[in-house]
Amino acid sequence: MTYQDQWKALSSRIRGLMEAGHLHAQYLAVRSSDSYGRGKRLREQGERILAALGAFRDSFHQVLPPPALTAIDDFVARTGTMIHDTSGTADSTQERVWAALVLLVAFETEMSFLLSDVQESIRSRSERAFSHLQRSIVVDDELRAKWQKAFEQGEVACEKLGAVHLLLHGIWAFKVDAAGARTDLVFQEPAGDFVAAQRYADGLVLTEWKKAVKESESSQRFHEARLQARRYAQGPLGATELSGYRYTVVVSRRQVATPEDLREGEIVYRHVNVAVDPRTPSQG
Repeated sequence: MTYQDQWKALSSRIRGLMEAGHLHAQYLAVRSSDSYGRGKRLREQGERILAALGAFRDSFHQVLPPPALTAIDDFVARTGTMIHDTSGTADSTQERVWAALVLLVAFETEMSFLLSDVQESIRSRSERAFSHLQRSIVVDDELRAKWQKAFEQGEVACEKLGAVHLLLHGIWAFKVDAAGARTDLVFQEPAGDFVAAQRYADGLVLTEWKKAVKESESSQRFHEARLQARRYAQGPLGATELSGYRYTVVVSRRQVATPEDLREGEIVYRHVNVAVDPRTPSQG
């Protein structure tokens, strides 16, 4: 199950709890008593949703957008105590329950927006493009031969092939020059404002490509790619540019170990390996 599917279920629980809260408020407007402990049940349901939210974060923290993770952490820090607190009078407890419900619904609205953002669509397309590339190299002899030839020619040749493949998925990949500006991967020229690219590309993504001749070099090559990506000095091109992720790509003969995602502020550095002569699972 994807995090979008999981969030839909959690979102429905939040909205259902708010509806129950409305019914409770309507009853209190007529009769102020709460003989059956409806307010207590609402608070308990709020606690369960809070626990489910924590589980959601733990399960998907590696793929959730950074702003969504920040929103979850802020909500738990500010509202968690309010939901768990049972001290005070019945009136104060009732007020806390209602305040928590209102904040919970506001949070649900924000999260639903963040998780439906076009940025996530661009990120997903990018991930699919890289996965498709590696699998194609495994099964397509002609493509594998092209990549092996590009590997011998050097990083620039690999960048060009990679950029063309990503464009098949609607992703216009670019890199950074020494001054921190965008550079076209195919033509190796300053990319300007990407006006033409935005007419047909679904998303623009920063990628840094390195070649590792030996497996022992791969860690250093990923490090060099991150350093290069950090030079990026231009502001994002609105929603068409994937602003929260930067891809460091190491091309090697055989598969190499890839580091975990590295988060620096609002930027996530994701590491990708493209093996031009990959071992298949049956080869061990």
